Amino acid sequence: MRLISLSPEYLESEEVLPFDVFDAEGNLLLHARQSLQDRTTRTTLRTRGIYADSRSVADWRRRLTARVDALVRGNETLAVIAKARAEPRRQAEESSRPGEEWEALVHLLDAALRQSEPEQPWVERVLEVQARVRALTAQRMDEALFHYVYNGARHAEHYSSHQALRCMLIAGEVARELGWDAADIVVLERAALTMNVGMRRLQDRLALMVAPKLDDNVRKLIARHSEDGAQQLLNSGVAEPDWIEAVRHHHDAALESLPYERLSTGQRLALLLRRVDIYCAKISRRAGRAPLTAMQAAGQSCLGPDGRPDRIGAALLKALGLYPPGCFVQLASGETGIVLARGARANHPLVAALVNARGQALMSPLLRDSAQPGLTVRAALRPDQVPVQPSMPALRQLRMALRS
Repeated sequence: MRLISLSPEYLESEEVLPFDVFDAEGNLLLHARQSLQDRTTRTTLRTRGIYADSRSVADWRRRLTARVDALVRGNETLAVIAKARAEPRRQAEESSRPGEEWEALVHLLDAALRQSEPEQPWVERVLEVQARVRALTAQRMDEALFHYVYNGARHAEHYSSHQALRCMLIAGEVARELGWDAADIVVLERAALTMNVGMRRLQDRLALMVAPKLDDNVRKLIARHSEDGAQQLLNSGVAEPDWIEAVRHHHDAALESLPYERLSTGQRLALLLRRVDIYCAKISRRAGRAPLTAMQAAGQSCLGPDGRPDRIGAALLKALGLYPPGCFVQLASGETGIVLARGARANHPLVAALVNARGQALMSPLLRDSAQPGLTVRAALRPDQVPVQPSMPALRQLRMALRS
């Protein structure tokens, strides 16, 4: 049994404990099925460091996500979705598909941003999305990155919400690499989720146009969307100045020329968000533009005037890797594969080989550690350079093997 640390907030949607809870030494604190309405149980969860078996937690998460996805597809309100409880095991096993939980987050965020009027509780719904993302990615960040990078390179539907979630995850990882305070990272994530609220509908439409024609009105809307987004947040009761400033200035190129040490907290959030937004846009597809490879995107968004990675660029490459999960690569062995997870070093990801050195598709993907001799990454590839589509269930099996 491998124990992982949990926050009590993970269990707020449940009436009873979905699994046994232990302390850091592996001593049983609470039995599964114990009522979460009991005062002693709640006190124990809040005052003791709590741990649970990783497999039990993973099973519960899968069942909870299956229930959330079913409610989203049924057009239930966010209030109902927020109170969702895990499906019974048998029902969840029948309905769960790889990637469902990550796409459910896209739909939740899209629904929240779709009603961004002051009289609507859209900001609270965005915060609910943030909390759910944090819960799901606590032990599965590489899986989340894989989904949003891989799917972002394949299609442009719901572009705005996909981009927001991509930026939230990557910006958070970069900020942790930079040693930012946890409170600042929380605000950064919120800014990422709301940075394009001023033009969400327009952004989604433009992403699906092969050759968008921009009239003066559209250009003006694009030019002022950062200010419009900041004003929408203010009008809806957001009183966090760094959040507002990050949204207002997330496209401000002038921040690049200012000394990093002299930037205010809000400006640093905006600068990091600007750089991550650019990187994520370049690795993502739009109807009229194919995605760049990860190396091409890094070259255009991580380098300073001297041609070397600057402070933020270096942190991005170290946190995400030269080849992030979800992108395609060719190995020194001649095999072609897709990055499954980050490795110990930025240039040594874990790769699922899909095509052998003779160009033949493999029956099942094979796990390759690019840190090993003869398996180093030779080149980053665009999706259209890879002749096969990976099997998501097969990749999930590889990912589960990595966790065990």
